[in-house]
Amino acid sequence: MKIKKYTGESFQEAFEKMKRELGQDAIILNSRKVKPSNAIHFLGGKDHYEITAAIDNAPNTTNSGNDSSSSVLNGISRKRNGSSRGESLSSQGITEEKFLQQISRLDSLKEEVQDMKKVLEDVADFLKYSRMPALPAIFKNMLKRLVDNEVHEELAKAIVQTVYARTEPGDYNKPKVVFKNLFELLQQMIKTAPPLENRKHKPYIVALVGPTGVGKTTTIAKIAANMKLFHQKDVALISADTYRIAAIEQLQTFANIAHIPMKVAYAPKEMEEAVEHFKDKDLILIDTIGRSPKNEPQIRDLQLFIDAADPNEVHLVMSLTSSLKTLFEILQRFGKMRPNRLIFTKLDETDSPGLFLNVLYKYPIPVSYITTGQTVPNDIVAAEKERLSQLVYYGEWQK
Repeated sequence: MKIKKYTGESFQEAFEKMKRELGQDAIILNSRKVKPSNAIHFLGGKDHYEITAAIDNAPNTTNSGNDSSSSVLNGISRKRNGSSRGESLSSQGITEEKFLQQISRLDSLKEEVQDMKKVLEDVADFLKYSRMPALPAIFKNMLKRLVDNEVHEELAKAIVQTVYARTEPGDYNKPKVVFKNLFELLQQMIKTAPPLENRKHKPYIVALVGPTGVGKTTTIAKIAANMKLFHQKDVALISADTYRIAAIEQLQTFANIAHIPMKVAYAPKEMEEAVEHFKDKDLILIDTIGRSPKNEPQIRDLQLFIDAADPNEVHLVMSLTSSLKTLFEILQRFGKMRPNRLIFTKLDETDSPGLFLNVLYKYPIPVSYITTGQTVPNDIVAAEKERLSQLVYYGEWQK
């Protein structure tokens, strides 16, 4: 069936255009008067008429002595739209009963068109990701949820396709089996760091680096408190955040309350001396100044402090409120520090809980901690694969 719209300054003009192109057997599906847009109306534009018409391209197989279905529908449509006001049903050889039958057939055709439109909308909604094949509903919903949680479309598509391939056809209607396959795959994609409290080397040195405003100082206070209070570690603090006096005061106040020794390093040489001073401690935690990833000279200066400390672990701290582009830029620029751990902060403030999976897919660095608020020492949790995989899908931290 061929469907097309025709316009004219009058109904008759639009009708003649339709008749010239589609012929007498065309069916008028709809006609309406269309007002010009505001801009065109302002310039003097006039109302015009629009006809939506259709014609069946299939050959006519009825006897020549009888009315074809399309010609009858054509007469009905023209009658409906007033294009043949002078013609009566009797002049076309149509009985009232036949007229009502054809009206019913036309209404049925319109319903079929609407049903087809709905099907196409559903297909477009779920198959818009790079010609993705049709999937059972449970996998379509899985894809939508991952994308809603800010997992990149291409990565989400690959995840769903893999889960689909790993699931037996007979299990498609078994959510327990499908989601078991999903979470197993997500856990394979996520690397987590061994617990910090299990480190036996003494002193074990950990430095936190990252851009400004991601919560490094608060995070290091949480780690220090947890290591001392809950794991009985002998902890020391070193602050190299010398550009922010408030940051030193904040960490010093915490250290005094928690009875944790602390030193401030204003230069790389002083960093070496501070590390040497605390060599008998179980754990040395180093807070560094936040640097913009766009400022190369400042990044190089920070690198000197890291080299002087020679830490066992460098944790790159990033906020989950950042955009994916910003997170990738941070990882690229702070790569000079050779980070071997990631900390994601501000989970409680983000609308993009699955964003971190995009980072781990491109940079497979183990995650050490997730922070969920400002309270010290409570709002920090050691990264666990199971809970992180659930965060990606459900969008919230599972208690």
